[in-house]
Formats: sequence, C-alpha cells, structure tokens
Amino acid sequence: MTTTDDISYAISGEQPEKGEPAKKNKARRRAAKGLAWFALLFTAVLVLAEPWLLLPAAALLAAIALWD
Repeated sequence: MTTTDDISYAISGEQPEKGEPAKKNKARRRAAKGLAWFALLFTAVLVLAEPWLLLPAAALLAAIALWD
C-alpha cells in the first residue's frame, strides 16, 4: 500500500482489505531478506578474491548506516 492509497482511503472513508497487504508485506520481506543475504555472500566472495574490495564494501555499509 502506498501513501497515495492511504490518502485516498482517508478521504473516501473506505477501509482497505486486511488479508491482502499482510501477504504482500510477508512476500516483500522474504524477497528483501533473500536479496540481502545474496548481496552479503556475493560481497564476501568478492572480498575473499580481492581483499581491496573491502574498502568500497565498507564505504557502502557506512553510507547505508548513515542514511536518514
């Protein structure tokens, strides 16, 4: 559900269906978790192959941690 959906529901007074977003959110979280693990493992393999690749990987992690 997007912000525009929230706004349209607030204006119209309708309530969204309860079952569907939970399934979408669960699938989205599962996909995000799988993608994160894949990225972590792929980065680990690259760092093992070329240790200097740890620098951009660390910089990326720092940027994500500082993102607000």
